[in-house]
Amino acid sequence: MYRSPKYPTPPDQVEEFVSSMLHGTVIACPPGGFPQVSILPYVKTGAEIELHFVQADPTFAALRENPRCTFLVSDFLAFTPHDFVDPVDAGRATLHFRAAAFECEVVFISTDPADVAGALSRLLAHHEPGRSYEPVAVGEHYGPRLRMLGTARLAVRETHAKFKVGPAATPEVKRGVAERLRERGEPGDARAADQIESYLSR
Repeated sequence: MYRSPKYPTPPDQVEEFVSSMLHGTVIACPPGGFPQVSILPYVKTGAEIELHFVQADPTFAALRENPRCTFLVSDFLAFTPHDFVDPVDAGRATLHFRAAAFECEVVFISTDPADVAGALSRLLAHHEPGRSYEPVAVGEHYGPRLRMLGTARLAVRETHAKFKVGPAATPEVKRGVAERLRERGEPGDARAADQIESYLSR
């Protein structure tokens, strides 16, 4: 991911963003093969990302062969046409998004049902805090499903992030883009405008 100086992305904002998201994309390359991709929920604790997979997932197989991977957390906001910024400069058409790509290495991988149960318990505690359900454990209720799954922990070695929230322009132009998004009113436009205004206020 190109780190453009036009879109500075402080590490604290990256962590805040990643902690607010519910899923990410794992990209893993088996030796001599094509990259494999899976979209998964996750828990990020410090510099580690914990995941669970179906054992038959080609991405899980790729991680078992090659411990290096990338984990992408992304949030598409909106597309804006050039004339939201400039009536004649077609180069001002752009996508607005937030994204963080973590270069990682697998530091733990397992198909042991007890390990998978632990990973799922932590995932549920993160995604469904305070909710009532039968605790995830190896037994009659969850056992057959746990035996079909695997878990992995990824250690983050490098982080690349880019928050293209509004155009590379003055605050006044960015506010104008937010106003045009609200006027357009397509699905997601109001949220995109909210994000642009939120980052302007920081």
